[in-house]
Amino acid sequence: MATRAEEAKRKLSLYALDRILWTLEEMNLAERTIVPRDVVGQLRAFGVPYTSDLRIPDLIELVFTAQEQFMNVEPEEINRVPTIEELEAYFEQSRVA
Repeated sequence: MATRAEEAKRKLSLYALDRILWTLEEMNLAERTIVPRDVVGQLRAFGVPYTSDLRIPDLIELVFTAQEQFMNVEPEEINRVPTIEELEAYFEQSRVA
């Protein structure tokens, strides 16, 4: 079972990667090709192998792959049904982001 600190780190990492995805998706829609330096730093901080010749759609796929490590469910929680409070918090956070 994950400690509260590990769970908080997992959630914060997913949130940060979601924000990176949002930025990359906006760039893709605007047909921009140059990734800002701060986004490059964030990508590298999460181990996403960035090079300037990567296209934005490819970077988006790499970020999805980076998210997978934070999405794995603990074996004892595989069949656990989320509580209504957890679902409400999840959807509230999704609307805010």
